[in-house]
Amino acid sequence: MARALHILVVDDDRDFREGLRGVLEDQGCTVSEAADGALALQALLKVRPHLILFDLEMPVMNGWDFYAEIQKDTAFAAIPIAVISSAAHKRPMGRIHVLRKPLDLNKLMGLLRAIGEPAAPA
Repeated sequence: MARALHILVVDDDRDFREGLRGVLEDQGCTVSEAADGALALQALLKVRPHLILFDLEMPVMNGWDFYAEIQKDTAFAAIPIAVISSAAHKRPMGRIHVLRKPLDLNKLMGLLRAIGEPAAPA
């Protein structure tokens, strides 16, 4: 990766979040966590991640509702996002990257490389 990335991981499964945190930190990333979409929205008021990884099926605010909320704010809408879910196939994903559970680490690393590359000069 060309730059250190800050990743926001949003998933109600604490063990999954902690495992993913370990993998991401091993790659030099900084990680913030949230257990649901509502907590993730609060986290976005404090940090501006380079990538948001989120589950679809969560209590309080699910992934679809979280996605709808971040699309309302142009600052948040510009952040790359990826769904990590076994349920991702149930709905069209549009601009969202999809990483299915169980997580394929090679696909995750490819996404991190793509996000971490500096933008081409205009």
